[in-house]
Amino acid sequence: MRVIAGSARGIPLSPVKGITTRPIPDRIKGSLFNILVGVIPESRVIDMYAGTGAIGIEALSRGAKSCIFIESDSTAIHVIKKNLETTRLHDNAQVLKCDVFEITPYLQKNNIAIDLIFASPPYPLIEKSLYRDKLLALFSSLCSKYILQPDGLIILQHRKTDFEIVPEVFCLELFDTRIYGDTQLSFFKVLS
Repeated sequence: MRVIAGSARGIPLSPVKGITTRPIPDRIKGSLFNILVGVIPESRVIDMYAGTGAIGIEALSRGAKSCIFIESDSTAIHVIKKNLETTRLHDNAQVLKCDVFEITPYLQKNNIAIDLIFASPPYPLIEKSLYRDKLLALFSSLCSKYILQPDGLIILQHRKTDFEIVPEVFCLELFDTRIYGDTQLSFFKVLS
């Protein structure tokens, strides 16, 4: 696992040992950032369920203005901070140890606007309809509270399964999906 492109290109990233994380493979990460090539520069990013921080670090390396890493596991938090130091991208990063469902008040209180959200929840959780609906409601709330900007995007990583993600969730629209083996990336944008 390494940074693919940008200012930290080629720098290896430390894995999270002792817990079950699912780092995004370099092939999928490369494809994702090729899709987002025009979106990343100067964007404000949230990396939810950050794990090693690989997605947010890749975004910062490619010119994102800032990234907030949200992770609830202490071991993963330590690894994210270590990876940010190794890549020298820590100045534009915030690492928050909390559940993703607790982030909205913090973002509102600090008047933080976001352009891009990447969420990679544990696959077994996202496959439960109650959890999936709760996550989609969180995305919609971030949109309706103007935290996610009008031209903002959300990318949800999940296992390719038979469950259906409702194409329109409140103020969001599912406009694209990409499948890589058993991994699917679902792309949402704010409805205009």
